[in-house]
Amino acid sequence: MDNKEKKILLLSFSDIEKDGRLKELYKVFEKIGIVKIYDKKSTGILKFLYKLLFLIEKPDYLVIDNRAVIPFAFLFTFLKKPKFIIQDCREMYFFKDQHTLKSKLGCIFESAMIKRADAIIVANSYRAKIVKNYYNLKYFPIVFENIRKLSDAKKYLDFEKKYNYLKNNKFKIVATGGFQNTPSENKLINTILDLDMVEIYFVGNNKKMTFSNEKKGKIHFIDKVNLEELKYLLKNMDIGYVGYEIVNLNTKYCASGKIYEYAYEELPVLAYKNKPLKHFIDEYKIGVSGENFKDLILELKDNYYLYKKNTLELKNKIEKLEKNNILKVVNEIEKLLKEREIIL
Repeated sequence: MDNKEKKILLLSFSDIEKDGRLKELYKVFEKIGIVKIYDKKSTGILKFLYKLLFLIEKPDYLVIDNRAVIPFAFLFTFLKKPKFIIQDCREMYFFKDQHTLKSKLGCIFESAMIKRADAIIVANSYRAKIVKNYYNLKYFPIVFENIRKLSDAKKYLDFEKKYNYLKNNKFKIVATGGFQNTPSENKLINTILDLDMVEIYFVGNNKKMTFSNEKKGKIHFIDKVNLEELKYLLKNMDIGYVGYEIVNLNTKYCASGKIYEYAYEELPVLAYKNKPLKHFIDEYKIGVSGENFKDLILELKDNYYLYKKNTLELKNKIEKLEKNNILKVVNEIEKLLKEREIIL
């Protein structure tokens, strides 16, 4: 079957306009065939299900983005019977680690779909080994790294008045994952409170903390912002923070695309001790990783221009890395599905 004839349905419970990895998945599969994206946006569940089952024609490939949409995917595969099923396991949750009925049910659905899928995609090589062994797969999952960047703004918006307070000579750290009130985040906050001329901005907040008046100026919480505003904020920061509290394998072997986003905006990185983050930091020397935040921040301040130089070098490689990442996954998917087709 010619690539132009392959019909691909990319099914997700996210919104592609707000989901970096989903956008990258779309780039992969548009090189394989004609892609129809069916995502959640603001559609209600019943309408989402109706349009999926009754208005969408049978695709050759069904691509499942993450576990939230798997129950709908099961119904779809039963009625439409796509030739191949490809599942992106962007998260890595296992039944024994879950504490709620909803999460346990999610693991059951995901496990069942993994057994039906013709190809599995994960976000890094650490996850590939774990998923292969856990599910006793005959083949290694395909690694599709979270290489992404914030797209250029479509229009210029003036945020100078709103963020006039950023025009200072303090050492500004930004965390674009919001504030989750984890022990590591609170440890970082306490460290910053004890350091002169250092402050942090949590962007994308759903939780906030209160501080005494003399400490308020060092810790900032900013609600979710649009693309143009986020790019403006990053361009007024010095360091990007990324880290996940290590509570299970999913967070221990995290696969954050935020590092690439920070690098593309020319920000060196302060990372927590998660193993993949440390590996990345050590490879490109664009920042520091660990849990002794005081020493790490002082290291970044003292050698800032060196880390900035390395970050600029990585930025110049990101577009090529992204292109090669996509082409590698395209080739691996086509090779694997061709082998599956011969077996079938």
